Amino acid sequence: MHRRLRRTTALLSAAVLATALAACGDSDSDAAKDDTGSESSPASGEGSLAEVTFSGEVGDGISAEWAESVALPEETTTTTLVAGDGEEVAEGDTVMVYLWVGNGTSQKELYSDYDNGAPEAIPFEPTQVAEAFTALFEGQTYGSRVAVVADPTALFGDQVEGNSLGIGAEDSVVVVGDLIEKQATSPEPTDDKAHDADPSTQPSVVEEGGAPTGLDFSGIEEPELDTPVQRVVLEEGDGAAVKDSDTVVVNYLGSTYDADAPFDESFSRGEPLTSPLSGLIPGWTIGLTGVKVGSRVLLQIPPAYGYGAAGSGTSIPGNSTLWFLIDVVEVQ
Repeated sequence: MHRRLRRTTALLSAAVLATALAACGDSDSDAAKDDTGSESSPASGEGSLAEVTFSGEVGDGISAEWAESVALPEETTTTTLVAGDGEEVAEGDTVMVYLWVGNGTSQKELYSDYDNGAPEAIPFEPTQVAEAFTALFEGQTYGSRVAVVADPTALFGDQVEGNSLGIGAEDSVVVVGDLIEKQATSPEPTDDKAHDADPSTQPSVVEEGGAPTGLDFSGIEEPELDTPVQRVVLEEGDGAAVKDSDTVVVNYLGSTYDADAPFDESFSRGEPLTSPLSGLIPGWTIGLTGVKVGSRVLLQIPPAYGYGAAGSGTSIPGNSTLWFLIDVVEVQ
């Protein structure tokens, strides 16, 4: 599935992040942890605005009881409904947060991460995310439940019209965030370059009927997590060199270390992936830039340039080094 290659996004975050892409992650529903790993008991979720009361334990669930409509505010306001006892949220953190969104005008719940069973991973980067998220995080502590009341532009920017939640331009928006924990980070690679590797240090390609079906890791040691991107050009093409601004058309196969089967591949589908290189995991941009069209390459990608400490789904655990066999079909 093509989504395995992309920076995964939750439904709401995909709609409202200004430039960054958020990833879903797992969270302990019974306790919040600060970034030192110590646990704190869930805070009581009882808290209210003048117009709506929220109940449910932080990190466990949320429900709203409306008393009246919320007027469209002239400016974004923030209310700490429950003060957590964790460390202060710092700019640059990626915050694991359960989001709840309501239409304050119609008094309707529109979205809840609790329904999806997982929090969002949203960076506290004011230049990268919607104003409402900056308001949720600024000056808060982990374990808190925070409510933001805003004009819809604070959530959708200039894309209010036709937004996925059906919020009108004159509707007030209520966003509640349960700030669970700081997302763990992967070890930083020693550099951000692609290194031409000795083929003997990399797995061999397994084929059936001439089509790649997997990778054989026999005799290959698992690399350290800070190892930079390794690249082996198995077959060199004679086309143009890939640029980081290109849209690429590729066939691919992806695997974690010593896996019994790929976590994703396109060869058997007969349908290459077409995507802007910038929209895929960073290891692809690092590893494919400069590679000629028509080439077959094998990339070894550290977790920091893949799916990080959170991983992706059940087949890519957190802090997984990834291997991709890639045929570069064309660039656009």
